Amino acid sequence: MLYITLASLIAPLLIWLVFLIKFPTKNKVFPRSTNATTTVTINKKFVTLLGLAVMVAMIVFKSIITYFSLSSRNTLSILGSNLIWGAIMLAIMVSLTFNTTSRSTTMKTQTRIGGAILVVILILVGFGEAHSSLSVKPVAKSIKSEKIDSNSAPTFKKGVTPVAISPKTVKNRMNKNMSDVPNSQYFRLGDIQAQYYKGKPVYIAPVEFDGFFKYYSAHQTVPGYFIIDATSVNAEPHFVKKNIKYTNTSYFNRNAARRIYSQHPTWLAANGSQPQLEVDDNGTPYYVQTTYKSMALSHRINYSRLHVVVVNAETGKTNLYTLNHLPRWIDEGITTEVADSMNEAYGKYQRGFLNMYLSKTGIQLPTSDSVISTFDKQGNVQYFTDFTNPRSDADSALGYSMINARTGKLVYYKTHGIMDSDGAKANANNNYKAQQWKSSMPVIYNINGKPTWVLSILDNTNAFRGYYYIDASDQSVHATGDSANEAVENFRQALIDNGSNAGNTSQGKKQKISGKIDRAVITAKGSSQVLLFTLQGSNTIYTVDGEDYQKALLTRAGDEVKATAQVKNGKSVGNVTDFSNSNLK
Repeated sequence: MLYITLASLIAPLLIWLVFLIKFPTKNKVFPRSTNATTTVTINKKFVTLLGLAVMVAMIVFKSIITYFSLSSRNTLSILGSNLIWGAIMLAIMVSLTFNTTSRSTTMKTQTRIGGAILVVILILVGFGEAHSSLSVKPVAKSIKSEKIDSNSAPTFKKGVTPVAISPKTVKNRMNKNMSDVPNSQYFRLGDIQAQYYKGKPVYIAPVEFDGFFKYYSAHQTVPGYFIIDATSVNAEPHFVKKNIKYTNTSYFNRNAARRIYSQHPTWLAANGSQPQLEVDDNGTPYYVQTTYKSMALSHRINYSRLHVVVVNAETGKTNLYTLNHLPRWIDEGITTEVADSMNEAYGKYQRGFLNMYLSKTGIQLPTSDSVISTFDKQGNVQYFTDFTNPRSDADSALGYSMINARTGKLVYYKTHGIMDSDGAKANANNNYKAQQWKSSMPVIYNINGKPTWVLSILDNTNAFRGYYYIDASDQSVHATGDSANEAVENFRQALIDNGSNAGNTSQGKKQKISGKIDRAVITAKGSSQVLLFTLQGSNTIYTVDGEDYQKALLTRAGDEVKATAQVKNGKSVGNVTDFSNSNLK
């Protein structure tokens, strides 16, 4: 940290040295009350000692600022610090002769030289800031991205696609289990993180210090972290005991961000992101931070050259990796803050700076300020967010992105005529107005070739109440379920009821069926009843809506029936149409 301090004070050092050159020994000063002259001595030794004292004070003060705030090591930021500290030094040196009536030519020249140094730095800082703000197109182009049609978007497959429960629910359950933490009065729960642990999707959360004095009361060590199955609505968190010394809320040299800052001085935290907790398959905790190298005279970031610094939370050992060579257990080499900034850059900067404020061609904004972590069937964590029109009254989604949290690749799915996540949440909330429950974690999946919003329903304590599926292009088609699979089956049924196809992942086909009933049962569907039956020699379960065919509710095993049904791969996928029972007169 010493080098960043010294680099930030080059300008005041130069200005001080300028004033030491041929400093005059005497200056004549005229008091305001008389015309008599009084000679005062301002010698070089005095300026030297004063300047030295000021420089030492600046070094101490800047060192404290750098240590506690982890000042940016970006070249442009360092120049900005030089401008500020240099101006302070120049003001101090000029004040020595401010009231002098016969200032020497040499002293005036020194003042001009000091001012010129600051002007040069000001020009460089101004150029760098302008370049950072105006030259934004390369930032968007540095993102590894692909644009495809929404028909190729992630498909929900029963029993295969993991649907995560809301982090709000997870945090609620973990907070209720804080009593499992030894001396829990010293700690609080940290942010929820998604990852795979031994091949299974989980949420983990660090236990963090609850303040400076409790940090020392807890002997500067956190006793462990929480882990929970991310896709089971009935899962309970498990507290894993580990002696964790380096965390985001530790102080001084045991702070995870400060540890990374000191061990890798040439690498900057990307977009000001904080380290995130991850664990390897042995349960060892690490803090992971996305980093990059500064560009000359610019705040711009090149997303194609990101690196990852990993610090062992127990030992403090750090390692630097490229995104292409991450350890297999790291699922989120790209932190959530970096993913948020990537979405913003991708949506706003594609056509440059002027387009952002003038024509706004192709501009689209992330609907939410923060990405949502999801799990795909290939075993990757994906960051989801949808994009909407920059107009404040727009409520349609222009598309949505999935960012691979390990590789940083952004895949953009272009959509047409669907509601955005705000609209989906408003629809769900309206259906639970009486209970005052709220929707959370909206994510789009393809179900039967249709973009479908999948939301978690939470009560006012953030306890999970069920899943809510809604057709993104037709808000009248929606369904609920206590589990993701139950909700998707109910949603497919709703699609059939609405005249839509309900195949598993592709278009189902209508076919004629006939035969003798093997099993039959009547079940409730909302306020109506439905007949479920199988035919002898077939494993397919067919459904008949009792409101459409009331006599069907009288069907029993052994009856001969004929119907037209929409089926896919021998599975029950929707209503039977044109139903007739030859045993019913």
